[in-house]
Amino acid sequence: MAPDSRSKTFGFVGLGNMGSQMAFNLATYAQQNALPRVRIWNRTRSKIEYLAQEAHCEIVSSLEEVADQCDIVHTCLANDEVAFSVYRQFFQAANVRGTIFVDHSTLFPTASTALQSEASSKGAHFLSCPVFGPPAAAKSAGLLVVVSGDSSARETVKPYLVPTIGKAVLDCGDDSSKGALMKILGNNCILGTIELLSESFTLAEKTGFDAGIFYDFIQQWFPAAAWVNYGKKIRDGTFSGKTGFKLDGGMKDAAFIRRLGAETSTPTPIIDQAWNHLTTAKAIGGDGLDWSACSAGMRVTAGLPPFKGEDFSISQPAQTNGHADGEVPHPGAGVRVAGKKEVAHQANGIASEELVNGDRPTDAVP
Repeated sequence: MAPDSRSKTFGFVGLGNMGSQMAFNLATYAQQNALPRVRIWNRTRSKIEYLAQEAHCEIVSSLEEVADQCDIVHTCLANDEVAFSVYRQFFQAANVRGTIFVDHSTLFPTASTALQSEASSKGAHFLSCPVFGPPAAAKSAGLLVVVSGDSSARETVKPYLVPTIGKAVLDCGDDSSKGALMKILGNNCILGTIELLSESFTLAEKTGFDAGIFYDFIQQWFPAAAWVNYGKKIRDGTFSGKTGFKLDGGMKDAAFIRRLGAETSTPTPIIDQAWNHLTTAKAIGGDGLDWSACSAGMRVTAGLPPFKGEDFSISQPAQTNGHADGEVPHPGAGVRVAGKKEVAHQANGIASEELVNGDRPTDAVP
């Protein structure tokens, strides 16, 4: 369908921690402007019925139906493989010509380029539109929104992206790969910040310095959101991934950064070390932790228990190799820290039902 700036039908697919918040805000915008209900889809209908009840949304039966009925479709998906699976179903719709697809996923630049090309071949428009901010920022429409892709499509969506989805827009031009690249470069800064905070708080603890005072310094001298928010998580050891950005997503993004570095002969030493600490944290506590649990890997390396406050360690059997029956090993015992020279395989998952559905909060972003 050909979009008109004054009369649109919206769709949203990918309703995890981030997507559900953005879809709710988009539905509010549609209702306030007397626009049709936002079309939403999920393989497991029961998991999105609350949106149809609480927001200006309507559940449809297939991805093709979303594309057929909507002028503008937003997506927030787990990884490249899921994105290709979903979009190729969109592109099979009979009425896809003129539709604008606004993708909030973190994709590798070549994936965004391919999807832009495939959309163009169908007479549609694909915009790479990743966002910066946690689920709480998505709920309050406080995200920083990046947009790249066809100029006419960008100009159609920018007027409502702020303040409906975010607080500001960074326009990266006609090439959709530039939006994807901006997201990866931004995540490089954020993960690097987490690694530096992990090192600093660990050093403070090892030297007996008060972590509360050090956090006061962070708030006063580095008042940016990433420093303050992740500094608090690391100070307190609050690494639950239920409302944050989970380790598996963080490791996927770290793999993207390392892949870009390898392809351009650019060293990424900070992210290489962060990868080691993320790997250690995953081995100890599982991939359901927030990626600030990178700090747990740093703590183990420094000879500290991985967690303070809540213990997120994966349950171990009473008898483990090298330990007497009933003896509980140190939470970090036996955990191998990945070497710097190990090659990181790209952490793209399988296009499983839970990833497409947003059943797990893997679409949360830093």
